[in-house]
Amino acid sequence: MHIKVMNNDASIFHRYYHPEAFKDRFIDDRTDALDILIPIIHTNEMWESNLRSIYREVPVHRLLIGNGGCIDNSIEIVKKYPRVTIFDHAKYKTLGFSIRKLIEEVSTEWFAYFHSDVFLPHGWFETMKKYKKEYDWYGCQMQITALVEFPDENNATKNRPFAGTQIGRKKAFTPHLHEIDDDFVYRQEDYVFNNVVEKGGFKTGFVDDVFHYHQLIHKKSPWSRNIKRVTVEMDWSPEELARASDMQVHGVVKYLKPTNYLASWISLDLARLIELKKLSWKEFKNWAEEVNPQWKPYLKYWQVFLMRMYLNLSRGEGILQKCKRWFLKK
Repeated sequence: MHIKVMNNDASIFHRYYHPEAFKDRFIDDRTDALDILIPIIHTNEMWESNLRSIYREVPVHRLLIGNGGCIDNSIEIVKKYPRVTIFDHAKYKTLGFSIRKLIEEVSTEWFAYFHSDVFLPHGWFETMKKYKKEYDWYGCQMQITALVEFPDENNATKNRPFAGTQIGRKKAFTPHLHEIDDDFVYRQEDYVFNNVVEKGGFKTGFVDDVFHYHQLIHKKSPWSRNIKRVTVEMDWSPEELARASDMQVHGVVKYLKPTNYLASWISLDLARLIELKKLSWKEFKNWAEEVNPQWKPYLKYWQVFLMRMYLNLSRGEGILQKCKRWFLKK
């Protein structure tokens, strides 16, 4: 289903970095005012823009912040805003318990729980509040905006010429430049012009001690394409990977009713823990049967075994990347 994004003509990235004038909806309209819950240990550089969007959209009765031991200046920033109460949650180990303690502090009939890294478009609350009669706890769809910096894989492989910022000697192009017709040269122009230079007996090259920033930003154009997915692969330390996977599998099994989807979901984390020698399958199954016996028929080692095979095949680089590199050598 296509979701119409509630926004003005400025791009969302422009709005992130050009914070709007502060508007406190609660001052003008206290109808449907509610407490807002946000647990944090850090935020991102859009924190202030996100806060302004919340106060603009929602009649904030109180903003309840769970400070899990903040490692940046997020607390100092949020203290500038009205009706903020900060709770010391540094002694709590988990996000879930912090949220529980914040819910216990709610003094309004309804409340909202937000992540710190969300920005509300115009009309968000007007739409969301309509569903109070239908649900008791509900959320809306998510529109992802990705702001990450990472090296292009071609930096290391050099399978194609470096592109985006290039410097050239005009006479290196002159012998064969006339061969470029107004027909097909488009996104392979880096290869084509490398070929033009090399055919003339001139030298092409790669510079490794400087870089430029390349932007992947969607903008309407005659050849517009809808972006379906952006995948970001994180470089996790073994310690953090083990910690996150351990919390995931134990949290899912202890607190949730089993489904085939959930069983498949945690099988990758189980495989990681076994590969890292941080979990005994037998001990985990015994624990699961004790805390939530419903999970017994859903914990199948063959699923975990397949995930272990996948991890071994993809270790170091993805399977598709391995195949691509192999074919490029042919």
